[in-house]
Amino acid sequence: MRINAYLVRWIRKKYKRLSSLRKAIQALQAGAQRSPRLFVHWKWTTPAFTG
Repeated sequence: MRINAYLVRWIRKKYKRLSSLRKAIQALQAGAQRSPRLFVHWKWTTPAFTG
């Protein structure tokens, strides 16, 4: 889950339109649904991030 937190922080810094926490988490969830094998650790995390 710590890696997901770092990913959310990176998304918030890189994309100003995703600066709110809720939008950044939604963007990460959408990315996990589009490419579920993009990050290996998504196999072991909660379903909230794996879609």
